[in-house]
Amino acid sequence: MRLLIAAALAALALLAGCSQDEVRAVRAAAAAADTGAALADGAFQGELVFCRRIGTKSGKRLDVGDRFAASDEERDRNIHAFADLRNLPPGVHQVHVVWLKPGGEELFRKYAEVAVAPADSGRWRTQIVWKDGNNLHFAEPEEAVVGPAPDVTVASRLNVAPDRKREPGDYAVKVYWNRELLLERTFRYETGI
Repeated sequence: MRLLIAAALAALALLAGCSQDEVRAVRAAAAAADTGAALADGAFQGELVFCRRIGTKSGKRLDVGDRFAASDEERDRNIHAFADLRNLPPGVHQVHVVWLKPGGEELFRKYAEVAVAPADSGRWRTQIVWKDGNNLHFAEPEEAVVGPAPDVTVASRLNVAPDRKREPGDYAVKVYWNRELLLERTFRYETGI
């Protein structure tokens, strides 16, 4: 009986819009950005950016946008998605990046744990460790970053090389923070623009 009551309360909390404070803060920051309002310093913020290429020497994002054409060029075989997360709360957090094809069907997902901890002299250490839900022993860590703020960029890409025969249309990327939808954005992939 207690289990049934606990399950009912959890369902009510979800239906009532119960969400994490940091996710609400990111949504409020996005709404403020849309209206031109100033964002609070130190508030957890997130942005999802798409680009076609990354500079080989500079690492700079090239051809940033939300509309991409099919191309036979080797350098255009991917569409990159970057979730730039700023002012992360300390702790270990889950991040899921989900790619959806036109029509909303899931194409694939990536899962990582992001560890955020204070470092020396008021600096912050962030590290992403990629995981595999089908292999509990798999862990692929990225190099830890120490910087003045608890920021991290979660990167993923979709291969659109001609041999993949990706259908044209509106694709979407969703980023979940501790299993709650944090960011969502679409882009158009066309056979010719």
